[in-house]
Amino acid sequence: FSKEISEQLLLRTHTTTLSAQTLWKIREGALPIPGKYFAIGKCFRNEAVDWKHLFEFNQVEGIVVDRNVTFAQLLGYLKVFFAKMGFPKIRLRPHYFPYTEPSVEIDAYHEGRKTWIELGGAGVFRPEVTKALLGEEIPVLAWGPGFDRIIVDFFKITDLRDLYRNDVKQLKEMRRFNLKSEMVK
Repeated sequence: FSKEISEQLLLRTHTTTLSAQTLWKIREGALPIPGKYFAIGKCFRNEAVDWKHLFEFNQVEGIVVDRNVTFAQLLGYLKVFFAKMGFPKIRLRPHYFPYTEPSVEIDAYHEGRKTWIELGGAGVFRPEVTKALLGEEIPVLAWGPGFDRIIVDFFKITDLRDLYRNDVKQLKEMRRFNLKSEMVK
């Protein structure tokens, strides 16, 4: 371990830092329990770039803080959330994340590619995390999908890299897209 290295700046790899700040605000009395909180933030990863991976992406983060929530309710939130985002067919795989237990990874079926794509992870914050941040053990449901993959599917873009190519023609087509009519479907 090197204190000098651990104090260096690092681009964030996930938006869980926003959850930690929110839980601390709850502890300080600035936010209520129960509560549902959401954020969007830019994240960075050391990834091999292809049609579904980039080294930067936007992550949506959601947490539900309530003394009576359960993992089963988290699964229900995920099904509704992803259905409203245009992914009615999801699968949940058991997974390990250091701060949540139990935890799952969320995959959605991509009709165009006829394959499953990973959208993010979810779980219940571990008691030692919530006790440290809230001052007591209160269940916190959390999930964090990559928003860029949702956008790509919504606009029928076949390659995630196209979001950052600055293709003016494509951007104009996206601008003309009738969001209201698509959301009603």
